Amino acid sequence: MKHVSVDFSAASCGPVRPLHGVNSGPMTKVFTYDARPQFLEAGFPFARLHDVEYPYGSGEFVDINCLFRDFDADETKPESYNFGLTDLYVKACVEVGAEPLFRLGPSIEHAPIKRHIYPPKDYEKWARVCEHIIRHYTEGWADGFHYNIRYWEIWNEADGSSRNQWQGTPEAFYELYCVAATHLKGCFPHLKIGGCGWTKAHNEFIEGFFKYITAKPWRVPLDFYSWHRYYADLSALAAHAAKADELLQRYGYADAESVFDEWNYMEDWRDQPASYVKLKGHIGAAQCAATLAYLQSHTSVTVANYFEADVVKEWCGIFEVDKMFIGTHGKASVRPLKPFYAFKSFNALYRMGQALPALCEGENLYATAAKGEQGVGLLLSHYTDEADTVSLTLKGVAGKELEIRVVDEANTFTKLFSFTATGDLQLTLPVAPYSYYYIGTAID
Repeated sequence: MKHVSVDFSAASCGPVRPLHGVNSGPMTKVFTYDARPQFLEAGFPFARLHDVEYPYGSGEFVDINCLFRDFDADETKPESYNFGLTDLYVKACVEVGAEPLFRLGPSIEHAPIKRHIYPPKDYEKWARVCEHIIRHYTEGWADGFHYNIRYWEIWNEADGSSRNQWQGTPEAFYELYCVAATHLKGCFPHLKIGGCGWTKAHNEFIEGFFKYITAKPWRVPLDFYSWHRYYADLSALAAHAAKADELLQRYGYADAESVFDEWNYMEDWRDQPASYVKLKGHIGAAQCAATLAYLQSHTSVTVANYFEADVVKEWCGIFEVDKMFIGTHGKASVRPLKPFYAFKSFNALYRMGQALPALCEGENLYATAAKGEQGVGLLLSHYTDEADTVSLTLKGVAGKELEIRVVDEANTFTKLFSFTATGDLQLTLPVAPYSYYYIGTAID
């Protein structure tokens, strides 16, 4: 038997962080699929804008080469920019409370002929183009907006071994970052400028990056350090989260945020389709719950983004297409899958606000808890292929109305029972393989 204990009367160990973000916004496939109701239901706090509308809508959305199509044009003139569809995409994110984490750069290019992933021919001008894009979305420039978009990420996965996102030398990328980050931070000292959406928390390319930027005679800005990881074993997440902290400390950037802005389930990159099936079901659901709990309880990660919320992409494990051309405003609707409810459950804790320790005894248990004006809650993932029993000790819950919900192979956020606690609770809970549980104040 395993054991989990939470004292809801204890002092908070800090805030519940916005770790349940996603990649992509609520209106996808060129505004055909409408996930706005689900975005509101799950309370996704961030939508990272990378590979937006890829491959649909390529040439129109987010990328520098889409927003500023002619690099020889005058970057100071509004007519040089193509903001139209990106404006609508960003607006849809903002309206459902998903703050854009805006990636500055190109999307991945899988085709044999590469077009936009080479070093810009003028780094200073590229930085000025980025500046005007930021001004458009945060200062109203060029008939723009005054959105609260705080995170501006320079490039994505330049360190990738496939070379599908950077065709220059490592040193060329390091210099591009130095030029762009320095310029943008000078223009926008109140915003967070960082990067670089690395494929992992550490490798030789990244080590070279830090050596390069710390050799400059000035302090190159790095407000956040963003990295990715796809895994089936949570030990990979644990190792890389710790490595990100160590790297930032070693190179003098301990004040930079660790941002984990791409993650999902993957067993074997040589057999991706097998994982695409699992990430949409109860195994992927338990992994999502375990990841969210682990990030909150055991890491310093400040923002995290699941990849992917675009329903037409194979990486989307939180929705599936529901009804075509029947949903809101005549758009196609989406239906939540089992992993969706891990994000909804974590959002309940996020709204409560005050994180609490959840002490786990036993392997493959991951838990996090919270309390606040919205109530009390515990998210518990049993991330293993064996059934077991968990003993729950919940203190400080007297008089509170609680419910227990489960997601496993047979259940999708099923309410097992609800009750009013008359005092501290001692419960015994049979747990299925690859399952997760929400125990706490009722979720709408």
